[in-house]
Amino acid sequence: MSTIWKGLSALLALLLLAGLSGALIGTSSGSTEAAAQTTQQQSTTPPVAFITVEGASLTAKMEEARRRARAASPQTPYWSAYSFDVRPGVAIDPQVGEFHGSMNSIGSTHVFVGTSQGRTVETRNLGIFVLRDPSADVTAAPTRIEVYNLERKREYSRYPVYWFGRAGNEESLDYLRGLVEQYATTPPQQHARMLVAEHATLAVALHDDARVADQLRNFARRQFVTKVRATAVYWLGQVGGQQQFLSDIVRDESENKELRRAAAHAIGASRDRTALATLQGLYDTVTDRHVRIGIIHAAADNEDEEGALNFLLKIARSDAEREARRAAIHQLGDARRESIIDELMKIYAAANADPHIQTAILHTLSEMKFPRAEAKLLEIARTGTSPEVRAQAIHRLGERGTESVVDELMKLYEADQNTRVRSQILHAFSEMKSTRAEDKLFEVARRADSRPLRSQAIHLIGERAGRRSLDMLTETATASDTDTEVQIQAVRAIGERPADEAVPLLIKIARTHQSQVVRQQAIRRLGESGDPRAVEFFKELLGK
Repeated sequence: MSTIWKGLSALLALLLLAGLSGALIGTSSGSTEAAAQTTQQQSTTPPVAFITVEGASLTAKMEEARRRARAASPQTPYWSAYSFDVRPGVAIDPQVGEFHGSMNSIGSTHVFVGTSQGRTVETRNLGIFVLRDPSADVTAAPTRIEVYNLERKREYSRYPVYWFGRAGNEESLDYLRGLVEQYATTPPQQHARMLVAEHATLAVALHDDARVADQLRNFARRQFVTKVRATAVYWLGQVGGQQQFLSDIVRDESENKELRRAAAHAIGASRDRTALATLQGLYDTVTDRHVRIGIIHAAADNEDEEGALNFLLKIARSDAEREARRAAIHQLGDARRESIIDELMKIYAAANADPHIQTAILHTLSEMKFPRAEAKLLEIARTGTSPEVRAQAIHRLGERGTESVVDELMKLYEADQNTRVRSQILHAFSEMKSTRAEDKLFEVARRADSRPLRSQAIHLIGERAGRRSLDMLTETATASDTDTEVQIQAVRAIGERPADEAVPLLIKIARTHQSQVVRQQAIRRLGESGDPRAVEFFKELLGK
């Protein structure tokens, strides 16, 4: 064995025992539109390519659809579909541009309640689609149930659609209620059946009928799966006139906490004029932290923006519960009002003893689009009350990633000797898509007096894609005048790159580097790679 490999044989043996021996006998691992849509009530004319089915009732049409589907193709699933009287003010998968309001998703169905370009977004041409197996009786659980916007082009999974026209509200609601009652007690592991119940609940809620509220209250009271109950509770808020029922759920300490939060959300999202006052009253009486934070989120969604802001500011300034204050501060960032910045800074100045509140304010400032929010973050990065708070401000600036921040952070890096602060600036640079920020990382990696900062800069460069960063790592790992510890860090960073980039360089370093400890680090990284080229290299070493 040549002199250059003395002292490495034990390391090779350990790598082989650790699992590389499997690779040596032939096993190798892989590398590691536009405006708000308002459609008038639909006709009973079937959409193109639907198969019209006649019958005396909804049940009779379902039976006829099954008979025809079995005759056409006994193994092919089919859709039964019909239209119904649709609740106004609600949109399913609409074509919208800028939207203000709430959007909820149930499976692939997106439900909008709100406005676009000053107009209520609504879709009135909807269909209920039930996917069935033709071999199963129509009373058996369907495979799926969906509410589709008939104005949108769909392929319906390329299954045939049997179209029933418009169903009367009573027979439609009775049919859907039966699905909910039959499948909403399904154990959670039977996910598909639970989704049938959840989607059927949505379908009930979308009917324009006075009986809907009673059905939804019944679903909410029953021992159904939580998702079905929560869907019913949310839509009770949209139906209106259900504040007392929903408030009782929020107050009920024996009730599921997620359902209590859902009831609070339903109150906040409702158009009831007393909704915000109801939430404020509930906040003062409810003791559970999880539910109280749910009330804060619900208030933030209320259409009474001025009242909601005042409520949130009161909590953010003085609530006894820290987590409640943090939640309120976070919600204030969504207000899209520049004046909120001043209010947040007042809270920041009064919260010197609580860095958790200060950190929450920094997070909120970072999400606000106003230039003054960025200016305040820079101010805190320079003059914050502790290195930890300053580092947090720098971190948030890095997340914003604006080019205007780069110069200020460079100045701060040169002026501030606190290692924690400088380290966070390097991390911020690594998150920015800026050539100048990358240049600063290279400069620190090559010439910084501090070994920890050089090592960090090398590590961060290793995480960046591109030939430039790889060349810099190679230069650092192989330069004869570079500190050994820094070279080891460069080898580690090379080892984190994709195998096609890393393995050839690591083999070269393992063969030729003048430092034994650097060669050892390269060999370790090669052993961890499991790459076939590393296997051949180790075979070569063992043969010497």
